Amino acid sequence: MSSLKLFLSGLSLREETVRNYFIFLLLFLCVGCGVQREYENYDLRSDSELTLTVQNHPHGFQKRECFYCHVKANIHQVDRYGSSFDLAYVRSLVEQNGINACKDCHGNNGN
Repeated sequence: MSSLKLFLSGLSLREETVRNYFIFLLLFLCVGCGVQREYENYDLRSDSELTLTVQNHPHGFQKRECFYCHVKANIHQVDRYGSSFDLAYVRSLVEQNGINACKDCHGNNGN
């Protein structure tokens, strides 16, 4: 096989791989569009359970990318256990300060 044929066959394979990757990415993004995500419902009973520990938050303890799992638009929407917190104020703090606002109530997440 000539080197030109090898080059063209490799290029074709690369183009097909890129195309397949693009199709997969497009489908992945479309699946998530329009889905109502309400994951921010935890079985907390008091303010004392808000501090994150390895026991109550094993999948996210010591991780810094909290907003990968916790959608900012969904957090602190409903007072599920009669907390004394002003949830609108808490949401505004998170909007202004991002993840840094969380440590006041949730602790430093082991960091």
